[in-house]
Amino acid sequence: MKLQTTHPCRTHRHWLKSWVVLALVALVALSGSCWASSDLPVLLAGERPLPVNDEAPVRVLLKFVKAQGPKPAPPVVFDATSCAACRLMNDANFDRDNARETLVGLWVPRRRYLDLRFTQAPGSVKRVLLQTGDMPFRAQGTQLTVSLPPVWHDAVSAAELSTHLVEPGMVMRIEHADELRRAGQYAGGVFPMRQRRAADQLQFAMREFVRSSGLGRHVADERLGAIMLMGFDTNLPFGHVDFPPHVHMHLRWPQAAGTQIAHFYIDEDGLLVDNVVGFRHVGAPSRTFRRGETFTTFDVHGRPIYSHTVTPQGWLKLGRAGQAPCELRPLAGGFDSGVTLDCPDRPAVIIQVVSDLSAGVIRVQTGAVEEVLRIDPDTGWLLSGTRPPPPPPSAYVPPAY
Repeated sequence: MKLQTTHPCRTHRHWLKSWVVLALVALVALSGSCWASSDLPVLLAGERPLPVNDEAPVRVLLKFVKAQGPKPAPPVVFDATSCAACRLMNDANFDRDNARETLVGLWVPRRRYLDLRFTQAPGSVKRVLLQTGDMPFRAQGTQLTVSLPPVWHDAVSAAELSTHLVEPGMVMRIEHADELRRAGQYAGGVFPMRQRRAADQLQFAMREFVRSSGLGRHVADERLGAIMLMGFDTNLPFGHVDFPPHVHMHLRWPQAAGTQIAHFYIDEDGLLVDNVVGFRHVGAPSRTFRRGETFTTFDVHGRPIYSHTVTPQGWLKLGRAGQAPCELRPLAGGFDSGVTLDCPDRPAVIIQVVSDLSAGVIRVQTGAVEEVLRIDPDTGWLLSGTRPPPPPPSAYVPPAY
């Protein structure tokens, strides 16, 4: 079917009709007639219903952060005699060793308190991580013992190297590229640092668009899910290939009922190539939108929410449904130089980002405002506070946002 790029709402309404109906059926089956306000945080936290087989083993991925010395420490090795019911995953998508860390994937009994032993070079491990938290451990000579809490579901995200920012209607994930952790499709060849810098600029420019256009508030108020702003991983966390370099902006529907995932691919010059849209949980094939072609993101009810277009120059246009779009263009050359967000109804603003994982800081300049985000250099986790302390009980409590 030929695309009508000048009228995205009409173009895609017929094309999306069948899979929107399928998604609605799935959504009703999952969540009933409405969604409680607590559903979204539960979804974003990765919670799932309890499994049918409550005794089946689960997968865990432990990340052993190495103390930095004059030369890289040897790998940490699991001692199978410490847990007869455990076994190694032996999966290259999870198990890994590099100068920064050792990743060990295990099948373990569900809901059991376990002490797991490992061998290490004495003093070589400074932290042990599971998911987004530090695990208590005891080290004596070459023996290291990790106290694992009861695990109900697979817990395999410890390899992620990213910072998350969450606000009404939007979740942002800023990935961090580290050549010493490169893996998968990024294990060899030219390391895509320019594309990673371009993704940083674009993600924060998209955040500014979502905020200033009121799109995030609209998505939150209408309980439409969350707009996800993401870049690309270069370290193959839990087998996430994430290649070639790209940036995302997509609307994840409530209860993970479906999503239309835009992949804006970034070339060696820091410009956008095209938009490959994938569809999850709705049975529709992926579709490529070339430069100059517009795709419109719909909500679970089939209503247009926002449009996105890669321009002939490799820039980006974003617009709320029914409004003139904003233009995101690079300051100079490619998007790695920064972004000018130019909207027809408000002054243009320049966004520039410097992400320094080793120093544990992300600096974001938005117009005259400079933000400083403190992050954990071992994980990318956000260390800066996300909200002020509450007022005293007798004080007026303002709205959430």
